[in-house]
Amino acid sequence: MTVDPVYRWLVPRVVAPLAATLGRPAWTTARELATLQWRSSDELETRAVRRLRVLAEHAARHVPYYRSMFAEAGFDPRHIRTLDALAHLPISTKAQLRASFPDQTTAANIPAGRRQRMMTSGSTGQPFEFYWDRQAAPTLAGTYFFWLTWAGTAIWHTRVVIASPSYFYNEVAPPSRLRQLGGRLLLGESNVSLSSDQVTTDRFRALVNKISPRGPYFIRGYPRAIAGLAASLGQGGPPLASRPRVVVTFAETVTPANVELIKQAFACPVVNYYSAWEVPQMAQSCPDRPDLLHVNGERVVLRVVRPDGRDVAPGETGQIVVTDLANFVMPFINYSSGDQAVAAGPCPCGRGLPTLGRIEGRDSEMIRTPQGREINGVVLGQYLAFVVGIIPYVWEYQAVQTGLDTIVLKVVPTPRFDREYGASLERSLAEFLGGAMTVTVESLDAIPLEPSGKRLIIKRLLPSRS
Repeated sequence: MTVDPVYRWLVPRVVAPLAATLGRPAWTTARELATLQWRSSDELETRAVRRLRVLAEHAARHVPYYRSMFAEAGFDPRHIRTLDALAHLPISTKAQLRASFPDQTTAANIPAGRRQRMMTSGSTGQPFEFYWDRQAAPTLAGTYFFWLTWAGTAIWHTRVVIASPSYFYNEVAPPSRLRQLGGRLLLGESNVSLSSDQVTTDRFRALVNKISPRGPYFIRGYPRAIAGLAASLGQGGPPLASRPRVVVTFAETVTPANVELIKQAFACPVVNYYSAWEVPQMAQSCPDRPDLLHVNGERVVLRVVRPDGRDVAPGETGQIVVTDLANFVMPFINYSSGDQAVAAGPCPCGRGLPTLGRIEGRDSEMIRTPQGREINGVVLGQYLAFVVGIIPYVWEYQAVQTGLDTIVLKVVPTPRFDREYGASLERSLAEFLGGAMTVTVESLDAIPLEPSGKRLIIKRLLPSRS
């Protein structure tokens, strides 16, 4: 039975206003963002400066890593007057924070109950553990509700995720059964998934046939996997029972060619969503100018910088450096995860939120198995981090496909790494890739960057025809 008319009336007219009136943070956040998006850039920056000052003063008092950094840089958080103050701080990297976690990077004054232990997927080849601040969870939920409206869909529309199974936040930190039940009953939430490396046109058509009677749906997932599905659908076969409202891509760089493939196959808009495990919900495509992304200035301060740490000019490519304004448990201040972007100027849409052009540096090669599977860096990283548990044993890694059925996994080991773990890692990865693949683990002191300066998690040293 179609649920769309019920929740299309119930959620915006009853659930959301009542929740906001009762002060439920997720809904007050969504309502506030709907208003703030139209405020001037100067007003929004003033709000961000206030939050930055509070965060930095907290970090200086209670987080040893930042106390030391600020002292060495001669940086006094009390004197922050503009966001440009961040240019006077060193840039923190994933490797630096991982080496200092948890004693040096965790706020000593916040109760342990607010710490939500997380880990990155390792999609850069540098996995690490960190803490989310549980107090920020309602803000994340409210931002999600708001950005669904930007994408032209709604919380009660079925969400089809085309990613690796371990992508789901629910699998890493599952909500309570009461929360899941409330989401289904009050909001009409429904989520289904297809593994990105095993999705086929038959499976997708069958899924759409199953969920279409319920009402509209939207797709979230890896752009290359969705584009591959789109290309296959374009080769013929039965039409889909219904089309998605929108396709939201994340985790990889979405190319113009992939966007066109997806648009042609699904006849719907394509939205680019920029997020990271350690700093979620950084930016999303403008509803009116999809070639630009708006930065979530209430959540983060995002800068695009040159190697010397100064901001680049609009149209120039640089390194993304972000400060999470909501995580007081383990602050991320002037943090780089390794991504790059093209800086942009004010958006003609009239929204005062900061902008980004194209996100770069999230491309990776693919492992192609003799059985026809294609495994990207995100899927590989999530398997190694979440299933194998590589983090205590390996600082960095890179998978090199040297033959049709051979992989060399290069690793920079921690002191806990030993021969027994290396053999176990070889067996686990070979099983994941399929019985025809042979995996060899090779220990190195360091994994060099590419001539381009990029760090590849996957390399293929094969003739292009393979």
